[in-house]
Amino acid sequence: MLFVRFTDVPKEGFPNYERLPYEEALLLSTQVHQEAQQANERFASEFRIFDDADQLVYKGTFQFGSPIYPNLYLQLKDRIPRIRIRKEDATKKILLLENLERLTPESYKTMTTSAIQQHPDATHVSRLRRGQRRLVYGVSGVSLLLLGTLSVVQLVQPDPPSGVQAATSDWQPLYEAALTGETEPLMQRLEKQKSLSNEQQEFLIMQYVEKQDYDQAVAVTNDPIDVETIIMQSKPFATDRQEILQAFQAVHPTDEGAFDLAILKKDYKRAVSIPDVEMTTARKEAKTRAYIALKDVTKAQESVKLVQNEELKQQVVTLVQLDEEIQALEDQKRQLSEKTDKKELEKLNESLEAKQRQASSLL
Repeated sequence: MLFVRFTDVPKEGFPNYERLPYEEALLLSTQVHQEAQQANERFASEFRIFDDADQLVYKGTFQFGSPIYPNLYLQLKDRIPRIRIRKEDATKKILLLENLERLTPESYKTMTTSAIQQHPDATHVSRLRRGQRRLVYGVSGVSLLLLGTLSVVQLVQPDPPSGVQAATSDWQPLYEAALTGETEPLMQRLEKQKSLSNEQQEFLIMQYVEKQDYDQAVAVTNDPIDVETIIMQSKPFATDRQEILQAFQAVHPTDEGAFDLAILKKDYKRAVSIPDVEMTTARKEAKTRAYIALKDVTKAQESVKLVQNEELKQQVVTLVQLDEEIQALEDQKRQLSEKTDKKELEKLNESLEAKQRQASSLL
């Protein structure tokens, strides 16, 4: 079994940060790819592939809307064989390719760029597991968990067997107690579970972070980036976010944590200098803001191409205009300096300072 986690698909309802079974990830990403092509859109998203043991086996970027690869499988099939690895790791590459071949429906293996204009193989949609959608981080962990466990079950299975009803009834007092602040009984019950839903994982992580038990928080998903993302995006951590992230980063450092911490500290030079950061939508926007703050016009223009935020796009347009105006004023200033026209020079200095203040206040 393989699982895929996309991190920054800018589409409402897309399950970012969720480990999806490979077949489901292939279907959903192909549908979004098709929609992007039809809308003449292009955007990139990083993804990671994990095996049954939750070990990372591949990390890459998929270009939604691009005509190069009709789906994720065809990109992987093309690129994985070209990866240079150590001889002792060759079997891992072969195993990954075999698993992809086994799990991919035949219709996806022969799909062409034109074929994606048709609906992707809908025959196996019903075979994909439902209810596996991570809700957006930031909602109250306990209430989210309560809704996910008690309400969604009824939506998916209107008439569950009596055993399921009994199990749900058995859990309900624990969730209700957690909503009033009594989280310990629910935590103890979840810790004994062999398998947890995404919402249950998020709840446990938030509780461990609040207790500053960062090792336990990471152990929930075996990925410190999951914990770091929850710290950055969950509302309960809003007040002390920087301090919490700094404490977590000291124990479980990641490039993503270093980037987010630098953004929180407004150390923009440090943020944009960190390589190999998994760029979510939020981090792409933060990086664009960093370039605006640094008045790096060229980098800001490059960075804003990867975001969908119209306000940011307009800020970059304004930055470009101000930069051009500042350059023109500085050219005039140099010319006047040679003529020693003091009055005109003073007026130019005032205009120049005003434009520079305007550029500095964009954010």
